[in-house]
Amino acid sequence: MSSRYLCLLLAAILLSACGPREGVEPAPEEQATKPEEEKEESPPASAEQLIWVFESRGSLQCEGGGTTLSESQDRLSGQGVTVQESRCGVRTDRMYPAVCGGQTGDILLHLIDKRSLDAALQLGFDPAQQAQYEHRDCPSDNG
Repeated sequence: MSSRYLCLLLAAILLSACGPREGVEPAPEEQATKPEEEKEESPPASAEQLIWVFESRGSLQCEGGGTTLSESQDRLSGQGVTVQESRCGVRTDRMYPAVCGGQTGDILLHLIDKRSLDAALQLGFDPAQQAQYEHRDCPSDNG
């Protein structure tokens, strides 16, 4: 056996001993130290399981207004959709004529689990990959 092969074999054995073992229950003292809510929560979704969705903020030029980021997030949460992250943005794939009372390109973006996409679609959200946009600072909630 070459020394290189022997080193690789030894490294593989050591690495496999360090990882978690499938099917092995934690010791009773380890189970007792976890808070109850931690046991019941599902693990956070991985990046591959998440999708950005958006909706128009509904603000009007010269008037402002529209939905706040927290109001938009609450609508999703109210339907059982867990929001991982929220941001404000503006669409860059459309032109909006400069006229008081006209629409703005302001949008509200939320990162959710892909399994909740149908619920978000029913609330009027769209997948953000269907639009071009830039992230922007959110306007103050009072206007």
